[in-house]
Amino acid sequence: MKPLRPLCLLVIAACASSKPSTKTSTAPRVVTITATDYAFGAPDTIPAGLTTFRLVNPGREPHQAVIAGAPDKTFAEIERALVTAEPKILDWMTFPVGAGAVGSGDSSIVTAEMAPGNYLVLCYIPSPDGKPHVVKGMYRRLVVVPAAVGAARADEPKADLTVTLSDYAFALSAPLTAGTHTIRVENTGPQLHELTIERLAPGKTLADWRQWVADGMRGTPPTEPAGGVTGPTKGNVAWLTITLTPGNYLLNCYVPDVKDGKPHFLHGMVREIEIH
Repeated sequence: MKPLRPLCLLVIAACASSKPSTKTSTAPRVVTITATDYAFGAPDTIPAGLTTFRLVNPGREPHQAVIAGAPDKTFAEIERALVTAEPKILDWMTFPVGAGAVGSGDSSIVTAEMAPGNYLVLCYIPSPDGKPHVVKGMYRRLVVVPAAVGAARADEPKADLTVTLSDYAFALSAPLTAGTHTIRVENTGPQLHELTIERLAPGKTLADWRQWVADGMRGTPPTEPAGGVTGPTKGNVAWLTITLTPGNYLLNCYVPDVKDGKPHFLHGMVREIEIH
């Protein structure tokens, strides 16, 4: 018969197995971007890592905050490609995340991993005259520097559904419903996409929106921006936190195609949904 283990060893083993974890939960850093007509207020520099961008719009017109750049390019190079009514999406660019358009008095919340590099914050929303805000000076430089040595990594947001972006469709893991959601947005590529959520005005349909686009996006649109996320670059992920009310909505992608330059909605990447 084997000897019994000493009682003290059993007690020590039991204590060790029940020792609580020392791991603590860390939320992503929050960076506020304020959008006015036609400028951004934001920090000049932020550390790399998982970051939540909160876009606040006290302006009169809708605004977005597209974030794009590169780890090894100058601001002059980035601005030549992106500060234009028809931006050029080049192979060396990365679009980690962007806060989708919201109307006056509203806000948009998105989260993504930010790598060190030079970036621009831009707004391509058109004014009633049809000119995008970026050509009216609505862009700002943002430098992302390496995180401090030993800095804790933040936990990813907990999502309640996933939207997958592809050429040229939106795939939802579950129906969108009224209320607040945190949506995991995955881009399976092979190119950049966005998830723009717009609420159709009462009595308006996708056909009315298509006619507004055909008319050069001038005048009052048949939709109101509800938020969304521009990007992420193919193969990456971002998170969108959004509150939706019942109604009819459009899921849309305005990103220009790498092959013909036409916005992806002209390739069929627009979808009308009803939210209860």
